[in-house]
Amino acid sequence: MVNAEFFDIFGIFAFIIILIIGILIKFKKRKLPNNVFDWIGLILIVIGIIGLIVDVCLVFRLYF
Repeated sequence: MVNAEFFDIFGIFAFIIILIIGILIKFKKRKLPNNVFDWIGLILIVIGIIGLIVDVCLVFRLYF
């Protein structure tokens, strides 16, 4: 049987993907200035960093 902590490893990959998408949205050059995309990118970057920190700490605490 698989422990629930095993799925924290998949959470690391999910938050890396969220972080990459946020960076791409935030720093993509657009012809029209649109502050909504800047805020969406910033929020995704913050969620990605916080989630990545939490999952990495959990994985290191439980597996090492």
